[in-house]
Order: sequence, then structure tokens, then C-alpha cells
Amino acid sequence: MTWLNSGIRALLLAQGTAARWLREELNSLEVSCRLSDGCIEELAREADRAARRAASAGDGASYAQLLREQLRVQAHWVRSWTMTDEKPPAHDPIAQAFVRIARKYALPRPWRLSEPVAVEVPRRLPSWTWTAGFSSPATSN
Repeated sequence: MTWLNSGIRALLLAQGTAARWLREELNSLEVSCRLSDGCIEELAREADRAARRAASAGDGASYAQLLREQLRVQAHWVRSWTMTDEKPPAHDPIAQAFVRIARKYALPRPWRLSEPVAVEVPRRLPSWTWTAGFSSPATSN
């Protein structure tokens, strides 16, 4: 990462721009779940880590563009977590980092209910019937 990108990073983080951009992304994706400030900041820090890794890999993009892209990824994870019941991939480290944050801040998940199905349950005779000399019509012949 160049010194210019380092300066931009420090300025963006000091102003809280990453958290604001993340909230804007969440609003544009119409995520209705309210997130705490701590959750937003932690998601922004995770996006910052990913953007720094991408910048050090040297794709040629500026840090601000990489940060915006990673914030978009985090916003999509939040949308996926709060609006679907899909499991995130277990082998993806980015997904696992998000799951850790989501569980830490107890982000809600939708419940997928199964269709109701009628099941016949075989009923046994009550245990008290032998004492009363009771015999059911099915057993008396």
C-alpha cells in the first residue's frame, strides 16, 4: 500500500466514513434489520482488513475503491444473513468472519417453517383399563 493510500485510509477511518458508507449500502439493499453502532463498526473494520489485504496484493485500485467494494460485500452478507435461511459456506474465511460477527451481535435470521403434514399416530390402550375390567370394542370378540 502506498503512502497516499495509507493517508487516505487514516482519514477515512478517523472520520467514520467507512461506517457511513456501510449504512448507505445497507439502505440501498433495503435491509430492514437495525444494526448497533458496534456491529457496524466491526463490519467496517473487517472490510478495512480485506481492503488492506487487496491493496497490498497490488491490484492497482485505490484504497477507497477497495474499501467501497469490501463494504458492499459486507452489506450483501448482512442482507443474506437477515433475509434468507441459507447457510454460509464453511470453507470461506470471509464468510466465517462475518458469521462470528453476526453471532456476536445476535443478528436475526428468518425461520423457514416446513409445511404441516398429518401423521397418524398409533394409540395404545390406557394403562388403567386392566384394573376396571374394561375391554375395548376392538379387542372384545
